[in-house]
Amino acid sequence: MANRLLPVATVLLLFLFPVTMSANDYRISAGDTLEVAVWGYEDLSRTVIVRPDGNISLPVVGEIRAQGATPDQLSQQITTSLARWVKNPRVSVIVKSFAQHQVFILGAVVRPGVYPLQPGMTVAEAIALAGGFAPNADRMSLTVLRRQGAQEVKFSVRFTDNLSREDSAVRFVLQPGDNLIVTEATFTITGAVARPGVYPIGTLRNLEEAIATAGGTLTSGDPSRAEVQVGELTQVLNLLDAAVRERPLQPGMAIRVPERENTLFIIGEVARAGAYGWQKGRCETLMDALTAAGGPTREARLNRIVVNRGNRFLQVNATTPQGARFPLEPTDVVIVPSRPRPNYEWTAILGTLLATYSVFRR
Repeated sequence: MANRLLPVATVLLLFLFPVTMSANDYRISAGDTLEVAVWGYEDLSRTVIVRPDGNISLPVVGEIRAQGATPDQLSQQITTSLARWVKNPRVSVIVKSFAQHQVFILGAVVRPGVYPLQPGMTVAEAIALAGGFAPNADRMSLTVLRRQGAQEVKFSVRFTDNLSREDSAVRFVLQPGDNLIVTEATFTITGAVARPGVYPIGTLRNLEEAIATAGGTLTSGDPSRAEVQVGELTQVLNLLDAAVRERPLQPGMAIRVPERENTLFIIGEVARAGAYGWQKGRCETLMDALTAAGGPTREARLNRIVVNRGNRFLQVNATTPQGARFPLEPTDVVIVPSRPRPNYEWTAILGTLLATYSVFRR
C-alpha cells in the first residue's frame, strides 16, 4: 500500500512545493542559440549558435568556451576578456533557443525509449514522460549515466518524497545525452539453498515464495537463523515460523540461510517442532530430542520415525530400548510421522454394500 501511495505523494509535493529552476541554473549545450549583448557597444553584440565543439566566436574576445557554463558564468568570462579593451563592460547572455536534446529512459518503465529533454527536466518528470514505473521497477534504485569528457559518470537516484535529499528524483536535473536506467526489483538469496543467486521479485510476495524460488533450503541449512538484510538493517529471523515466512519481499532484500552448526531439527507429531542445539547430554539420542521437543503427540507413530542424515533416510523404532537410544548427529532432521487414519467414509460405504448384499441373499 505504501509503495502505491509514494508516486501520489510525490506528485502532491511537486504541486505544493514546486521545484523550480532559474534560467541561470541552465548549462549551455552545443546547438543552443545565445544572444550576447554588450551594453553601449552594438558592434560587439552578437547572436551566436554554440558550435559542436562547445565554443562560440565573438568580436575582440575571439574563441570562448560556452558549453557547460551557465549564462551568468559565460557573461562573467566575456566581461573579463573585454575588460582589457573596453572600460567597465556590461555583458548579458540570454539563451534565445535551446537545441533539440534527448535523454534515454531505459529499463522498468511503461514506455522505454528516447525522449526530448526540456531544460530543467528532473528524473521524476522523465519517468512520468515514459509512462511511469513498470510494476517490477525498483523505485529506490535509479541510475543516471552521464558522459563527462572521456569518462562516463554514474549517479544513484532515489524516488523519494524527501525533497531535501540531493539524490531525490524530484531534484536531480537531467542533462543532454543522459541515460536514465530504472532497474528491475530483485532480491538476493545465498547460503544453504538449492539455487543461490539474484532473482527478480516479479509476482513473488513473501519470504516463503522467495525460498521456494531458490529451490528451498538444504538439509545442511539452518532456516531458524536466517539473516535478512534491507538497506543497512540486518535481522536474524526464524523461517520455521509461518508468520515470519509471510513477511513481504522488498526490492534489494538480501537473504542468507546459514549452515547448521550443532543444530538438529525435529518436525512432525511433537509438541514443539523446531531447531534444537545438539550437545553431549542434550539431544544426543532420539529420546533426548523427543523430550526437548515437548514429547510426542497422541497421533505420533513412534515405531516409524525417520531420521534424515545427509542423503540417507533412516527408519527408527523409538518404542524399543535400542531405538530410544538411537544416537543423533548435529545435522540430523528427525521426522515424527502421524498414525495411519482409517478411511471412515469408505468403511461406511463398504458396510452398507455388505448389508445390502446380505438382504438380497435372504
